[in-house]
Amino acid sequence: MVEFGFRSCTVAAAMMMLAVGTPAHCQTSERQRYDLPAQDLGTSLRAVATISGRNVLVAADLVAGKSAPALHGSFTTEEAVTELLRGRGLVATLENGAFIIRRRSVPPRPNPTSAAAPNGEIVVTGSRIRGGPQISPVTTFTREEISESGQTNLGEVIRDLPQNFSGGQNPTIAGGGQGGFTNVSGSSAINLRGLGPDATLTLVNGHRVAFDAISQGIDISAIPVAAIDRIDVMTDGASALYGSDAVAGVANVILRRDYDGAMTSARLGAATDGGGVTQQYDAVGGSKWQRGGFMLAGDYLKSTEISAGERPYTSNIYPTYTLIPGQKQISAVAAGHQQITDALRFEFDGNYLHRNSDRCLPTTATADCLTQGNTISAKVESYSATPSFGLKIGGGWTGRLSGTYGKSNTLISTSVFIGGKNAVVALPKYFNELETIEAGVEGPVFRAPGGDVRLALGAGYRSNRLKVDSRRILGGVETPINIFSQKQNVGFAYAELFVPIVSPENESALFRKLQFVGAVRYESYRHIEAVTTPKFGLLYSPDQSLEFKASWGRSFKAPTLYQTGQTSNAQLISGSAFIPAPPSTSPVLYLYGGNPSLSPERATTWTASGTFKPSFVPGLQLEVTYFSIRYRHRVADPLLSTSVAFQPLYSQFVDLNPTADEVMAAIDGLSGSFTNLTGGAFDPTSISAIVNDRLQNVSGLNARGADISIRYLRDFGDGGRLTVKGLASYFTSNRQLSEALPSIETAGVVFNPPHWRARMTASWQKQNVTLTAVGTYIGGTTDNRTSPAAEVAAFPELDAVATIHSTAAHGLLANLDWTVAIQNIFDQRPSTVRSTDPLGLRYDSINYPTIGRSVSLTLTKAW
Repeated sequence: MVEFGFRSCTVAAAMMMLAVGTPAHCQTSERQRYDLPAQDLGTSLRAVATISGRNVLVAADLVAGKSAPALHGSFTTEEAVTELLRGRGLVATLENGAFIIRRRSVPPRPNPTSAAAPNGEIVVTGSRIRGGPQISPVTTFTREEISESGQTNLGEVIRDLPQNFSGGQNPTIAGGGQGGFTNVSGSSAINLRGLGPDATLTLVNGHRVAFDAISQGIDISAIPVAAIDRIDVMTDGASALYGSDAVAGVANVILRRDYDGAMTSARLGAATDGGGVTQQYDAVGGSKWQRGGFMLAGDYLKSTEISAGERPYTSNIYPTYTLIPGQKQISAVAAGHQQITDALRFEFDGNYLHRNSDRCLPTTATADCLTQGNTISAKVESYSATPSFGLKIGGGWTGRLSGTYGKSNTLISTSVFIGGKNAVVALPKYFNELETIEAGVEGPVFRAPGGDVRLALGAGYRSNRLKVDSRRILGGVETPINIFSQKQNVGFAYAELFVPIVSPENESALFRKLQFVGAVRYESYRHIEAVTTPKFGLLYSPDQSLEFKASWGRSFKAPTLYQTGQTSNAQLISGSAFIPAPPSTSPVLYLYGGNPSLSPERATTWTASGTFKPSFVPGLQLEVTYFSIRYRHRVADPLLSTSVAFQPLYSQFVDLNPTADEVMAAIDGLSGSFTNLTGGAFDPTSISAIVNDRLQNVSGLNARGADISIRYLRDFGDGGRLTVKGLASYFTSNRQLSEALPSIETAGVVFNPPHWRARMTASWQKQNVTLTAVGTYIGGTTDNRTSPAAEVAAFPELDAVATIHSTAAHGLLANLDWTVAIQNIFDQRPSTVRSTDPLGLRYDSINYPTIGRSVSLTLTKAW
């Protein structure tokens, strides 16, 4: 056994081990600076021991011939050792104050709050400052945690996140949609706080990718779990750092940059009630060398549909009605890095997705969809590529230049069958394209009492394009319905400043940390007003056990390309169709559809959080966060229905007694069609009013609530490890459709986010066995669509996962894992909701799962 460490610490430890375990002056829970070159592993471990003052013990044959990556940044001793051992088949455990390094017997669990980039710098989601503090709350899921909990794709991870709402783009939305939500492409988009998929920004390695379909969300399920290192979800407005769309928060998928060797896995699963039979095959491989490395990961998924005939709570619907569609999906990710010179580094990542999904939606209870109903087939293909260069400028400054090109194409075919004949075919196609280039620098500007004041500056250009080609075939004749191309060009610049007033190196009584962060971003849009968004944050810590954070900022979301680009139309309607009727009995010109003059939506957000790490319970961390969101100027149709246009509260959207020139100007400004529904001749001089129900910046939403998280980690002397991680979220919100209308409560109402959601995971590791239990709670809602209101019951769920790692040293059984997962052990089913439609769904598939109990077996082997 080779021992690295200070001799003074070793002697002190030998003298004091029975009393205190580890000498007080040798404890290094604080981060320390490391600047180690890429070299042999033994030398790097020796350097960590010297800098930290901790004993590191390892058998000489375990490190012989192994190299270590460069290590630059601030790390705790555990983080530094973990980074050096990553991908080398070794794991370190802390025993009696010393780090003991052994051969890997179970997958090591990395630090969940940070990870190193390939150059050793800490990647922090929510800051562009290297190693900067996380002022905003961030929830992290590592790849190991995802696998241990039985989740197999990032869509499942996000849907189980308590701060997320499944309405929007998610394949779990049953049938043809509920509550105004539908998803026929099979994609999974993040929808934090229920503000919409377009109000949550999703990044891959810190950069954007192309939008999916028309709602301007990002399909997170396009990234295989095998390709990721972790996913960070920041639940706070972040437009000052990342620009448009980061209103509710940011999700950042951090990819593996390299991998030594190869690993394959095969999974087979099914729902015990029927349907949902899933085959999934993963492979990840790569290589590392002294100055670089690469990783390739691929995933193939095939699942069968879940139909109404397979669930007892959908007996009112024809049995072949699709609740959850079947899918075939191929996804792949490539990533790599190469140190070109000591100062210049090249990095690359790219991903590809191909997915097919189908639905059968009968419209009667007595016949299949091919007789009376609809069939929907969707094909999605997307890809992106991001090369980047990193440069060490000198004086602690670094620079970065990156660019991204991405595309996402969605092709949908809907066939309408009447009496067994294909009467109508709808063919919408959506093409999204992204081009972006960005350059930035970061480094110290001067010395403050608590350390270096650091500044990050950057600028860039981004272009998003949406092409929509929607056609209809009726009677063999193809008719264009909605065809347009819309482009959004954006120039941007940002700055972020970090000021450490007090840090552990100059701490005093009641002041261990006092740090300030400020950021501002400017974005200039062609044809849309420019936007400047600031954000400020403060971190205060009186001692090692307490930390308080607060942030305030403004965020925004540019109108989506579909909102500004879709056709605008007009109808000439008889005055008798309105209640109350217009002052004149003459016809009314009714305008509806898209609006190229929309302005950005704006939000003011603030959060306050406290973290408690009690010294009397080592390994325990508690955090409570309060948040508030004031979201205004949201885009919406201003009228609840056409017929109520002449109620006094809608007067701002009605122009009475317009002139003929005003009528013709309104019609000439249309990009779509004008339809005369009166049966008489059109006379622009006899129009009694113009009703403007086109999309406008009229809506507002206020949301607030609290998140509570707990994490407990304990290593036992017999080699066992217990990890408990829990998160609960309370949410309340109210929406105002327009300034003239009263606010209505939305949270806790059917098809909207419930007030309460929670999830807790407990995992036990010992020797070659890992056992995990997962509890999920989705709160109840109120169904107030008819009187009297009815309560929808909450949905509790318990999952269990067991993984056994082979102890064989050689042969096919070496490095082999068996994983058995049972989700929803007690087969909890969603509560019934009322429906006035005899063929309607009688449960809330937006909030509550359809699949029921499912069982799966996964075999994973490292080669």
